[in-house]
Amino acid sequence: MILFYSKFNNSCKIIKKTILKIEKKIKILFFSINIEKNLIFCIKNNIKKIPTIVFDFKKKIIIDGIKNIKEILYFLLFKR
Repeated sequence: MILFYSKFNNSCKIIKKTILKIEKKIKILFFSINIEKNLIFCIKNNIKKIPTIVFDFKKKIIIDGIKNIKEILYFLLFKR
């Protein structure tokens, strides 16, 4: 799974900390991509909001504009 974030966005900072906790508890690996450093990749993959988590590029399982941990857990538990 991939987290697209910006280091200047407060929501991203909060979600990133939350994801670290989730990784430890349920043993899932997240990759983080800074949108400022990887802008072309983000454009090619249609990333329009931050923070965004991509669960599967092929199946288009994406949640963007994440607001809280409940949204992340819902996708982890029921949508994958």
